[in-house]
Amino acid sequence: MRVLKIIHTHGHGGAENTFRWLAWGLQRQGVEVIAAIPRARDPKRENWIAPALEELGISYVTFDKSGSPWQLFKNLSEIIKQVQPDIVHSHLLDSNFYAALACSKNSIPHICTEHGDIFLSSSSRTRLKYMAISRLSSLVVCVSEAVRGGAARRIAKSKLKTIYNGIRFIIPGVSTFRQEFGIPESAVCIGAVGNLYPVKGHTYLITAFSRLLSRQPETRLVLVGRGSEEKMLRDQVASLNIPEDRVIFTGFRGDIENILNSLDVYVQPSLSEGHPLAVLEAMSLGLPVIASRVGGLPELFCDETFGTLVPPGSSDDLHEKLLEYVDQPDRFQHKATLARDHVLKAYSIEEMAGNYIACYRQAMA
Repeated sequence: MRVLKIIHTHGHGGAENTFRWLAWGLQRQGVEVIAAIPRARDPKRENWIAPALEELGISYVTFDKSGSPWQLFKNLSEIIKQVQPDIVHSHLLDSNFYAALACSKNSIPHICTEHGDIFLSSSSRTRLKYMAISRLSSLVVCVSEAVRGGAARRIAKSKLKTIYNGIRFIIPGVSTFRQEFGIPESAVCIGAVGNLYPVKGHTYLITAFSRLLSRQPETRLVLVGRGSEEKMLRDQVASLNIPEDRVIFTGFRGDIENILNSLDVYVQPSLSEGHPLAVLEAMSLGLPVIASRVGGLPELFCDETFGTLVPPGSSDDLHEKLLEYVDQPDRFQHKATLARDHVLKAYSIEEMAGNYIACYRQAMA
């Protein structure tokens, strides 16, 4: 079976990570995988996905996405003719829309993965794209039941299927991160991994953290990622009179395992999520996790068996739970131990790849 996997972004995010690890998992199960990614016009701009694929031995071709929508459709059609796949699998809304059109033109089966874009826009243009996907794609895979529920408002229910993301499990080990930033071993270290965008809710975490410092002045907050909100968040830290070394903005880091191994508790304060890989990775390490009650997170926690949920956009609730963690860490750690066992059993890359192979066969039948 030859699968062409298409994505139109080349940054470092959850969808891009799922894209590359799924390709790797499929390849390990005997599927011939060719990735199609955007051509980098400016070498100085971010192009994380190409070296990430090369590192895993995934073959890829590139396409130009800089022209008109019609030109992008033509470029993807040419890629499909060039690769001659048995099936095309795309990720994220624009990739899904243009790949669905190109596959229809070339009479190739198409499936796509909905990562949670469905919650982020309700414009008329977005609705038209989902209508086309619903009509032209064989299957739309959703990364959580919450995402599937949102997708059912725009896509035929008969074409929807849920497959949870799988991850490369994080292994407990010695971390050099605290030493790098001068964080005392005795200090509570709180972390969040994700692009610095408004939807990730970092502003609420910073406010909650500023109040925690009055009780725990040595506590550190580590924000891993980069994005358009960084200046605003740094200004917020200054306006709250938080000592500069207490909130650490790391920017992009390739050593997430090293950073997670330095943390005491992980927080995901997002306003919207599909099925976040960073939370899964923290759980696989046995870290206590506090997260917003949005998207697929309640499913991931089996309500609150494996983690602690707070209302989205509430600094007060985040502060309350962080205080509870400081006062009763053993209660949070008990959940974290259960969570690690659960994640190791249910969220492997092998399980995810096997489920997608079944979808490919269904679409090709």
